[in-house]
Amino acid sequence: GGCMAQRRWELTESTSGVDWSHLAMLMQRTGMGNRLPEMVQAVFAGSYAYCFAWEQQVLIGCARAISDGVASSAVYDVFVDPPYQGQGVGRALMANLLARLPKRSVMLVSTHGNEDFYRKLGFRRLRTAYVLQANFGPWAEMGYIDE
Repeated sequence: GGCMAQRRWELTESTSGVDWSHLAMLMQRTGMGNRLPEMVQAVFAGSYAYCFAWEQQVLIGCARAISDGVASSAVYDVFVDPPYQGQGVGRALMANLLARLPKRSVMLVSTHGNEDFYRKLGFRRLRTAYVLQANFGPWAEMGYIDE
């Protein structure tokens, strides 16, 4: 007990070196659904901020956000490869993103089971949050639609 384990992973704020096929596979493995590597690359390219977690040369997690840079932001695609969960990787990814986003309003949709993770970061649940989707099917099946 007592002594902190040496952090084996590091964060980067660049897409350089990211294997988009590997990232798409990671997303699938963490329950984020099937995504084409080109789509994954495109959503990161269109994001305001992102960061990636690496152990050696292996990508183990990431997070991204869209923002107007002044008042409002939304966080998406926060995930950590299951073997690396519970080691502070997700917390570090979120801290990195939140430090770079305007503080007035940051929205996000949590995945089931991670509500407490976001609560501990200061997020609160909204009663009147709404989403418009081209296809509600997958979200309805996963139990994310409330009505």
